[in-house]
Amino acid sequence: MRLSRRDLMKSASALTAAVSAVELGHVPSAQAEEKFTVASTGGSWQEGIRQAFVEAPGLEAKFKSPIAFSGQIESVAVSKILAQPDNPPYSVSSHGDPEAILLADKGCLRSFDDSVMANYNNLFDAARLPPRAGLQAWYGSIVMLVWGLTYNTNEAAKPTSWQDMWNPKYRGKVGVPAYGWYGMMFLHQINRMLGGTEADVSKGLAALSDLVKKNDAVLLENADQTVTAFQREEIVIGPFFNGRTLGLQEKGIPVDIVYPSQSIVLGAGFVILKPTKFPEMANAMINATFTPEYQLIMSKRLRYPPANRTTVLPPDMAAMAINEKQLENTVRLDWVTINANRGENLERWNKQVLGG
Repeated sequence: MRLSRRDLMKSASALTAAVSAVELGHVPSAQAEEKFTVASTGGSWQEGIRQAFVEAPGLEAKFKSPIAFSGQIESVAVSKILAQPDNPPYSVSSHGDPEAILLADKGCLRSFDDSVMANYNNLFDAARLPPRAGLQAWYGSIVMLVWGLTYNTNEAAKPTSWQDMWNPKYRGKVGVPAYGWYGMMFLHQINRMLGGTEADVSKGLAALSDLVKKNDAVLLENADQTVTAFQREEIVIGPFFNGRTLGLQEKGIPVDIVYPSQSIVLGAGFVILKPTKFPEMANAMINATFTPEYQLIMSKRLRYPPANRTTVLPPDMAAMAINEKQLENTVRLDWVTINANRGENLERWNKQVLGG
């Protein structure tokens, strides 16, 4: 379960090389979009998308067209899209705010078709990104994700700050996300907590280097690995999602989540690639991701509250609701500045956090 620093360095170095190759125009073309193709993180997240937003609305039957799925972390999908923006391998691709903004600013996306996007305006304001790069309605979240601090209630005291992770009593039991997963965002959270800015992450890198090397933090590549680590008590404290934490609670795992200062509300939505050969199908699928009954399917599977504010939660799902008090400490990061420095910061992470 525990990944070595060498494994994480290898992964980070591969991603650095991919980003550099894209910038230099040295990435060979991936297979172009031959059928409607949905890109997203794999595992349980992809299966939720398949069930809730493809099978439930019957997209294949409606359009008489097969649907393919491509599973990888968001940063890898972005590198493939940027490598051939005029002929991408996907029709729609699932991303958080930073990757979506990067793709918009690079001119890779198209706006939604208002005539079929009946549910877009019913999303919470926090679940939508404003117009940018000539795009109007172009991004909305399928659920409400909050990135807070999860802890084992039997093995750890209720945290009051992200700095609790540096407590020596948790040595070897602290979870840290890999850079290519949500480590980039976590770096900026810690950097902001220490008084840094998105333009200079030196304080955050020094702190995370200390956490990994001195407190022997466990480096995690994705949500499923993090779930398993909490289940096996390989970690007892670490940043994680509200819905995933609720899912652990419902399995009897003694965990809870708090939202210290610098917690983040994240988008998790699909964008439409500008050159797609299936624009009608793409808009229909994305409208399904905003539809209350389909969002409820995803929420039941992964325990995140729906992003459509008109959705009525049944009694057995009431515990997943988020209230305003919980969101008081959340902040918005400057993703434009973060994206401008992501390659350089990845190299610094590779050297300072993962290096010997």
